[in-house]
Amino acid sequence: MAAAILQILLLLGIPWAAQRLARRALLPGWLSPVVLCYTIGILASNTKLLPLNDAWSTHATEAGILMGIPLLLYSTRLRALFAHARPALLSFGLCALSGVTASSLAAWHFASQLPESWQLAGMLTGIYTGGTPNMQAIGLALQAPRETIILVNAADVLLGGIYLLLLSSFLPVLLGKILPAFAYQSDGAEGQTDPVPPAMDYRDAGIAVAFTLLIIGAAAGLTFLLFGHLQEIAFLMLALTSLSLLATAWGRVRSWKSTFETGEYFLLVFCVGLGMLADFRDIMANGGPIIAFSAFAMFGTILLHLLLSRLFRIDRDTFLFTSVAALYGPPFIGQLASITGNRQLMLTGIALGLLGYAIGNYLGISLAYLLQALLVG
Repeated sequence: MAAAILQILLLLGIPWAAQRLARRALLPGWLSPVVLCYTIGILASNTKLLPLNDAWSTHATEAGILMGIPLLLYSTRLRALFAHARPALLSFGLCALSGVTASSLAAWHFASQLPESWQLAGMLTGIYTGGTPNMQAIGLALQAPRETIILVNAADVLLGGIYLLLLSSFLPVLLGKILPAFAYQSDGAEGQTDPVPPAMDYRDAGIAVAFTLLIIGAAAGLTFLLFGHLQEIAFLMLALTSLSLLATAWGRVRSWKSTFETGEYFLLVFCVGLGMLADFRDIMANGGPIIAFSAFAMFGTILLHLLLSRLFRIDRDTFLFTSVAALYGPPFIGQLASITGNRQLMLTGIALGLLGYAIGNYLGISLAYLLQALLVG
């Protein structure tokens, strides 16, 4: 009983602590709350200092995704994004197209070695469009084995860490020799945001959490009404995403404060839980092909996006912000702004990351079933 209570405290407390450290700028630039939470979960699992209950960790990952996706989407203002960020939208679209293309080529190349390559391509498309939450949601929707989901996430952490290291070192300078320079606006209006994050509004956050439970209930009810059971996870996740986006049309939902921070908290709960499920001995023994598949898809996505950006004359900073928005999601945009010194694209990058959360599930699930029909029959 004591071990179970301690595990629950870790699952709920580590994300809170990570957010507090980030808000107070006490984390080094290379360490995001997402990486911190996932790393602590991995250490808890692999050091064996605490007997972990896999069922609790699994419940945490599932609850984190179900609660996190709607909360992250509530602040989405798609109309404003489409009106004011055409170059960024073009670059983001090129990145999504690159992700679909590279993941499909990886699925075709590895089809004989990995029979589940169609599932992997769908999950990776979700990652390269909106980030980790989409991967988990798509994995659940496609009924991928838990071990596969864990291996894909571990490969993404490894390869994503390499790309983040490149972004933090020489890559921006190198890209500046390939792509045009960013044209700063004279007034820098978009970048004039308060560098100090606003205080959490726990009242609005509580209302948003209660509303999210209603959204989840409505998605589950619609699934049960149409299919007579809740095993159609693909439909459930798409219904959850669609209902959440519909809710953003209600101005009161968009006016709630701290919904993004609350959604990020649940995402961090997911990261701790998934880390607790990651046994690196199994990853080292069985993860080689999946790491190779992920490397093919990820670096293929980045390279193809770069080539298309060069063709369409996308500037360096727009390329970087849209690439990070697609591959990592909104939590890493601030980190990139610090690296590049460009704050004018922060809000656009965050908005595009939210857009990725919104469309990633549709793209990943659709691509997976298309590849299943073509590769499996």
